[in-house]
Order: sequence, then structure tokens, then C-alpha cells
Amino acid sequence: MRLMSIKQYEKMTKASLVRKIMKALKKLPKMKLAKICYELQKKQLPSISTTRMPRLSAKKRAYTVTAVRGKRKSKRSPAQLRNDKRLGRMAKAQRARQRDYFERKKPRSAKQRANDKRLGRMAKQRAKAKRSVQAMIDYERKRRRR
Repeated sequence: MRLMSIKQYEKMTKASLVRKIMKALKKLPKMKLAKICYELQKKQLPSISTTRMPRLSAKKRAYTVTAVRGKRKSKRSPAQLRNDKRLGRMAKAQRARQRDYFERKKPRSAKQRANDKRLGRMAKQRAKAKRSVQAMIDYERKRRRR
């Protein structure tokens, strides 16, 4: 079976088109037919057009203008806003430099990773021992106070 053009379908009678569609629909599973039915019903409903306002980000909300006793007063002066913007750009550039530095570092070898793991375990044991010694010292101090 080959694909027919729209013009060829337009030349067919309505009854033959319905027969063709019914033949195709009979082969479809029940769930697909239910979805098609739902979509057809949904298209008949009136559409509600709504316009959504873009939501202000937290940064923009902090700099909104507030009304105070009939006067419009900004929370921050224009000079402060410019300074904030400049500091933000500087912080962004610094983060980019740090990211580039970390990306340039070559990955650690298996030996280095094993050594890191060993050193980590040693540090954990030292911290545990220090805590236990500190706990003993604290216990002795409390006992002496009594």
C-alpha cells in the first residue's frame, strides 16, 4: 500500500473516506481510541486565553520601588545599585576563573587516590582518638568538681 496525496483523498466520496477511516480505527487498540475521543471532545470546548505576567526574581523584588506616605522611595540609591552590579560582575568573573582552574587540573592517578584514601582514614582515626581523650579529660574534670 502506498501513501496517497491529499488531492486524491479529496476526490474520493465522503462515504468511501468514512469506510477507510473506520477500517483503520478498527485496527487500533481501545486505549488509543479512548485518547483520540478525549482529544476530539477537548477540541470542541471553548478555549480560555490567559496572559501570564513574568515573575520577578528575588533580586529584582529586592530593588522594587515602595510607596511611603504618597511618595515613591527606592530602597537603595542608584549609586548603591551600580556598585552592587559591579560587585556581582566581579564575583561572577572570579567564579569563572576558579572553574577554569579546576577544569585545567589533570585527574589523579590510582596511586594518588589510594594515598588520599589512606590519609583520610588516618585523619579520621586521629580525630576519633582525640575525641575519646578529650572525653576522658572532661569526665575527670567533672569527677574532681564533685
